[in-house]
This record gives sequence, structure tokens and C-alpha cells, in this order.
Amino acid sequence: MSKDKTHIELRNESIDRELFEITDEMREAMDQARMESVRQAASAVEPPPDSEKSNFRAYDQNQDFFVPVSKKTFLEENHPASIIDLIIETLDLRKIYERYSDEGNPAYHPKLMLKVLFYAYYLGIMSSRTIWDCVISRADFIYLAAGQVPNFRTINTFRLWHIEKLGGLFAQIVMLCKELGMIGFEHMAIDGQKIQANANFRKSKNLKGLKREYEKVKMGIEKLLSKEVDEYFPEQTKEKRIGRLSKKLEELGAFQKELEALGDEEKRLNMTDGDAPVMSHKDGTSKPSYNHQSGTDGKYGVVTAAQTTQGSDRPEDLLEIVDASKENTGGEHEEVSADCGFCSYDILQKVEEERDEEFYVPDRMFANSKKDASEKKRYGLEDFTKDDEGNYTCPAGHAMEYVGVLKNGQGADVQKYSGTGCEECPLKENCTKGKQRTLQVDLREEYREKMREKLTSDKGREIYMKRQGLVEPLHGDDQKNKGWTQHHLRGLEKATGEFLLMRIATNLAKIIKYKSDEFFELALS
Repeated sequence: MSKDKTHIELRNESIDRELFEITDEMREAMDQARMESVRQAASAVEPPPDSEKSNFRAYDQNQDFFVPVSKKTFLEENHPASIIDLIIETLDLRKIYERYSDEGNPAYHPKLMLKVLFYAYYLGIMSSRTIWDCVISRADFIYLAAGQVPNFRTINTFRLWHIEKLGGLFAQIVMLCKELGMIGFEHMAIDGQKIQANANFRKSKNLKGLKREYEKVKMGIEKLLSKEVDEYFPEQTKEKRIGRLSKKLEELGAFQKELEALGDEEKRLNMTDGDAPVMSHKDGTSKPSYNHQSGTDGKYGVVTAAQTTQGSDRPEDLLEIVDASKENTGGEHEEVSADCGFCSYDILQKVEEERDEEFYVPDRMFANSKKDASEKKRYGLEDFTKDDEGNYTCPAGHAMEYVGVLKNGQGADVQKYSGTGCEECPLKENCTKGKQRTLQVDLREEYREKMREKLTSDKGREIYMKRQGLVEPLHGDDQKNKGWTQHHLRGLEKATGEFLLMRIATNLAKIIKYKSDEFFELALS
């Protein structure tokens, strides 16, 4: 047993020695042979088990290939980028060129920048960093930029530098839509939408709240100054915290002066974007926002006028938008519809006496006026009967006593009437909570009555129904499809420019969708 074991061990040692000697001598040759076999195995293409699936084109990622750089290579003729490319070529850009100098480093061509910017907004891409990434990696953007790559700072700087020129470019595109027969001038619908500013609601403060925060920060600094330094609170940490609070205190002090200049302790301003007031949104939230209003033509949905305000829709905005549309298009719409935010007695009188357009604008109580009296929590003026002599009778049949003419809270002249027999009236609960029901009838009430008659007619109902179908899809496209629920830029001027870019993109999309063939014919003629 011992002899056999020794023999085996000796044999193994001999084999090990022999293998070691062979490996040491032939290692290089074996390595080369192994690498060659790996290459051959990698290049070998085994036939598929199913012979019916062997009809493939040659596919080799290691081969060299050449792609000719041309418009046809990157884009189809009717591709949206091709159409936007040609549209920019037709625009008059002389006012933009005026800002450039012959001195210094050559700038990117404004046509390049506008094509990239307008096409990005058409796609719903608003971030300058994302646009930069598209210019690097997307064929449609590469063609529009002709292979040049302006970085995100250049893109954003161009957008801000020419932001006041966007109104003129918007008007040129509106006129192009007119040339293509896309504006019917029959009906224009007007509405606004609130978009949150690039600012946090918590940074919106009134004078009272600011003073309270100022004192709180001041006390925090005093507390830090009195705190002793130890191993858990070193001098470096103390100085850093004091410096941070001192900077905040300085910002609060400067902002306090701005609020004091307003002369209203309850008015709120935002520290991040001082131009953005706090507005109430449809979802019940309050945010620093801007209100963007659009005037939309009824034929193809082309936006003929756009403006940005720092408040909710106001009656005085109505005629401003209508006049802006006339200036942009050189034409006048036959009918104009807007919601109750644009209505007031002054406006109703002006549109009745001074304007050629036919307006359809309900007042704030119009919807309530159409309800049956039994469905109302409180009777309105429309529930009181007026005779030929101008006397009013309440829903219970009691005469209203004429008091006289006086000024209401808005400074307008109103006729005041006081109820009779109110104390024992069975309808008092639905009429008034006071001892007597009073009526204040504006002297211009006849204009509101005429508007209500117009809106409740068969023709009026059909016309006003068009408004929601024209304007609301714009808001849905902005907020849902393109994701524009918050501004990227700060300040009223920049927010206005950002909205104009959105509406330029809206009109470009209309041309692409409905009139691309006609535009090619017009551009080539």
C-alpha cells in the first residue's frame, strides 16, 4: 500500500514537472492560438434553425459606413421641422439683426436659433438644457442647426435677448395664417388661463408677515451670538450660520422697503418673482401666477391676439384683445364671445354703442338668472317684476318703494328701492336676512338686459357654445400635452415672452396640421 502510494506521488510530480516545462515554453504560442480561436468564433454566424428565417440583410456593426448629409437624409419633405424651417425663412428678421455687431466673436445665426427654439416649443420642449441635448442627438434638431451645437446658455441668452421682439414675430405668423386662408373673421373667442410663476408660494409675503419673519431671524442671530463655542458647536459652524441668517435678514430688509412703498399691509409680493401676484386657481389653490389671455379665431383655431396680465380676467382686457387682433390681422371679427370675467356695465355700454362687432359676454349673475326662483338661495333682480313706468314688484307681489339715486361702492349711479311688507312675508327666507329687502338698480341695467336677451336667444346660445370648443382646447394642449403648468422664466416681461412662444407654437401647429401643402406652394411661388 505504501509502495503504491509512493509510486503515484512520483508519477504526479513527473507530470507536473512536464506540464510546467511545456507551459513555460509554449505559453505565448498557446495564447495567440486561443485569441485566434475566439476571433473566429465571434465572426462565425451560425445559420438559424429555421431556414425560412434566413433571408436577412447583412448586419455588421463593426463595418465602416458613410451617410450623406442632406435634408432628405434627416427629414421628410412634409416633416414639421421642414415646414417650420421654411416658415422662418419667410419671416422678416431685420429688427433682430439690428442687435448684432460686426465686431467681436461671430454669433450663431438668428435663423438657426429661431428654428431650433420655435420647433422645440412646438414639441413642448421648453428647457434650454433639453433643447441643447436635442441639438446634439436628434436628427431633426441637427438638421435645423446645420450640425452646429449652441449650448444651453447660448439658447437661453438668445431667448431672453430677443424676448421683446417675439410680439412682432407672432404678428408675422398670424398674417401668414391669414394669407393661407386660415382666419375666417366670423367668430373670435376670448379666455384666459393662469400659469404658476417660477416661484414658491411660501416666498409670497405681506408686510405683516414679513415683519414677523424679520424679527424671528433677528432673534436667531442674537441667540447664535450669545451661544458659546464647544466641541459640538465649533467657531466655523457658528460663523457659517450667522452669515447665512445675516444674508437672509438683509434680503428681508430690502423686500420690506418694497412692501412699504405699496402702502397696503395685506398685499402680497413674492421674493423670488416680485412681478407675480398670488392668484386663486380653479383647483382651489393660491399660487404666484400670471394670467395669459388668448383671442382665437373660429375657423381653424388660429390665435390672433395674446396678452399677459398680473390679475384675473378684467372687463377692460376685452377690448384690448379685440383691438390687438385687429392690428395683427388687419381685419375685424363679426362676433366676439368671452366669459363673465370680461363683463361690466361699462363694457356692456361700450360694446352696444361704440363697437361694430357683435359681442356675447354674460354677466356674473347670468347663470343664476336662468334658474327657477324656487331653486335659488336668494332672489335676484330678475325675479322682481318691472312695469312700463319703471316700478318694481317683489316675488311675493309687494310693491318696492323708490328711494332715489345714489352712488354704490364702485362709484356708479344706482336707483335704490326698498321692500314693503317684508316682516310677515312667507318668502322672506329666500329674499333677505335683514328687516327689509333693498334693490340697487344700475342706471345702465338696460344694457345687461339686452345682453341677456341676446344670450338666451336660439342664435345666441349656438354662438356662445362655440367659445368653449375654441379656447379650452388651447389650455388643455398647453397644460396636459405640453406640460406647461409652471413658468421657466421669471418677471412679467419674460413671462409674456414665454407665453408668446407658446402661442407662436400653437399657430405653427395649425399651419402644419391644416395648410402644409398650401404653404409650400405659397413659399415657392
